Amino acid sequence: MHRQRRKFLWWLGGGLIATVGIFFLSMIRGILYRIKAETAPKYLPVDLPSGVTFHDDVIVYRDADEFIIMSARCTHLGCMVDTRQGEELVCPCHGSRYSMDGKVLTGPATRNLARLRYRIDSKEKRIVIEPPP
Repeated sequence: MHRQRRKFLWWLGGGLIATVGIFFLSMIRGILYRIKAETAPKYLPVDLPSGVTFHDDVIVYRDADEFIIMSARCTHLGCMVDTRQGEELVCPCHGSRYSMDGKVLTGPATRNLARLRYRIDSKEKRIVIEPPP
């Protein structure tokens, strides 16, 4: 009886360790995937319409031939700003509001949306958004 109980506890402990290990490995894999995605350049077509367009974690404001490209991550807690209401960009999590060029209008955010470096690849007719340094 004592031997069976010890064997059962051994299997139970091994299963628990395996479950925790799998959880942490999947978490680390997700973090590495996100880091890889954030360090790779992003490409957008150069013929975007005028005004604001949302592209995953990037917001593009185009006025004629001038582009303002900024991160879509709210500077309050990092939610994705993905909504436009009139002439304002709105964070859906806590209601921070930004102007079309990413300046804070109302909080809780206190910093403007981060501007991203980009270049126009005229040969490929696309915008190349550089990863943050």
